[in-house]
Amino acid sequence: MVEAVLLRDVAKIDRKSVAPENIESGSKYVGLENIESGGRLINVGTVSSGDLASSKFEFTSEHVLYGKLRPYLAKIALPEFDGICSTDIVPVLPGSKLDRRFLVHFLRQPNKVQLANSWATGANLPRLSPTALGNMVVPLPPLDEQLRIAAILDKAEELRIKRRKALAHLETLAQSLFHSMFGDPDPEKDGQPLSSLVPQGDGINYGVIQPGADVAGGKPLIRVSDLALGGVRLTHLKAIAPEIEAQYRRSRLKGTEILVSCVGTIGEIATTNSDVIGFNIARAVARVPIDRPSLRFYVAEYLRTARVKRYFTKELRTVSQPTLNIKQLGDTLVIVPPEDQQDLFAERVSAIERLKDHHREQLDELDALFASLQNQAFKAEL
Repeated sequence: MVEAVLLRDVAKIDRKSVAPENIESGSKYVGLENIESGGRLINVGTVSSGDLASSKFEFTSEHVLYGKLRPYLAKIALPEFDGICSTDIVPVLPGSKLDRRFLVHFLRQPNKVQLANSWATGANLPRLSPTALGNMVVPLPPLDEQLRIAAILDKAEELRIKRRKALAHLETLAQSLFHSMFGDPDPEKDGQPLSSLVPQGDGINYGVIQPGADVAGGKPLIRVSDLALGGVRLTHLKAIAPEIEAQYRRSRLKGTEILVSCVGTIGEIATTNSDVIGFNIARAVARVPIDRPSLRFYVAEYLRTARVKRYFTKELRTVSQPTLNIKQLGDTLVIVPPEDQQDLFAERVSAIERLKDHHREQLDELDALFASLQNQAFKAEL
């Protein structure tokens, strides 16, 4: 039988603080915005002395970086460099008996992410305490077995990454098609507010503020982490109590919306379809209803342009996390082309969407395989 231990007994919850005046110029800085759900590090830059106003944590290439704010996002990264990070990220240093990659695969399991989220405290900004993280029970097979398990899961993850890259390429293809047909329109001249494109009697809105715990057989809830590659990933949706969901009928989906991430990760754009009718959305996701399919395809791609991303960045409000308010989103100016051009664009994008659907189905199959391997691995059945 495999030994089970508390994480704190085989790894150090390593909160070594660095005062802002002691941060060296050229240090690499990782904020939560630099860790994607699933752990990929993106857009990591360097800072100069005086750039940061508050203390940060030090980490090395031997640490695991665990995002403690909104732990359901599974922002758990493996840095290959030394640096400093936000205090909403906990550096974890595995000891000599625990392999770093084995630990990351363990922590990224959906059931461990759900467990961490159930331990988080705070209604609007749930955080997992470092003490709670240290109290997580970790299996501890012999080190050579940990290395074998990590290698198998790494290989399976590589296949998923390749499929995601294929989907990302199709995303850029749609954006290239947009620019070839419409150029780089300047909305200051002839743009109209995004809110004006919403059907009368409806509106742009956020979703469920306090979703509560997962409920078996509950109502599906779409979070920021479920928005990926232009659509909604259905594999790890949270399910909430029907009586909670019933309080948010206005944000219940009809399959005719654009979804925009508005807290933490800003500007992730997804379109909905019949697969998500009746689902609801989290507070960090905004719903933009647009009935006409061709216009919806066009606006979704328009919102992905660099010009709109710059506008979103300029309009951000930062409290604990970057936030794009509904008003700023609704005020986004949109150039609307004639309907025949919308229809032509939608026809061409639909062909790309069919290819993306194929890749998404294969990715879902790989995700299921990966989850099965994870389950077997940490039950000593792999």
